[in-house]
Amino acid sequence: MNLRVVDTGRYSEPVQQALERVLTDRLAAGEIEPTLRFWYRDGPAVPLGRFQAYADEVATDYVEEHDIDVVRRITGGGAMYVEPGAVITYSLYLPREAVSGDVEASYAELDQFTLDALRDLGLEVRHEPLNDIAHPEGKIGGAAQLRTDDAVLHHTTMSYELDIAEMLRVLRIGEQKVSDKAITSAEKRVARISDHIDADRSEVIDAMIDAAADRYDVFEGGLSETVLTEARALADEQFDTDEWNRQL
Repeated sequence: MNLRVVDTGRYSEPVQQALERVLTDRLAAGEIEPTLRFWYRDGPAVPLGRFQAYADEVATDYVEEHDIDVVRRITGGGAMYVEPGAVITYSLYLPREAVSGDVEASYAELDQFTLDALRDLGLEVRHEPLNDIAHPEGKIGGAAQLRTDDAVLHHTTMSYELDIAEMLRVLRIGEQKVSDKAITSAEKRVARISDHIDADRSEVIDAMIDAAADRYDVFEGGLSETVLTEARALADEQFDTDEWNRQL
């Protein structure tokens, strides 16, 4: 299968989440090729799971004081704290018939190129059902999916060098003091790629593209102005509104 690789473009979190809807729908309509997209963010954010309650997941006063976007995804799963350059997020937009009907198996299959790349770089990782990428010292990342009649969106976020203390301030900890004990406990649950291999973030992404090329016929591409205009409009209408982000 041909796979377009999009490794450019820096966008706000609302536009990033809007792109997930636009690209999945366009893939289903046969308007774009199957695509692997790497994300570049312009600020810290919390992508919130589709069915999560805003106030239950984030320290509301803290995120407002620090201008941290909290944006509801179109996929389920849990909230994450993300920072530009400190995480690696990628999305696959694929035809439904190209993805296993077994959801659990599909998570393993669609993240396999990432595991291959990380192992080639010397990182000991494994798929941990249902949807995690794990290291012996903790969770490296997690994935979520959306399935429509004709398309599958699969997106994964991994910690490259995430600020664990800041993550604890943003997610549910609120104004409470973040203790050394809490940070140590979190560090035991969250593993960071940069702590275990000597490769910068771009080298990891390059290795992932090389690994994808072992499975797909990859070619470089970009997002059209038409797609970006649609995504920015959708961000204004939905993903950057309290009606969407604070509906629960």
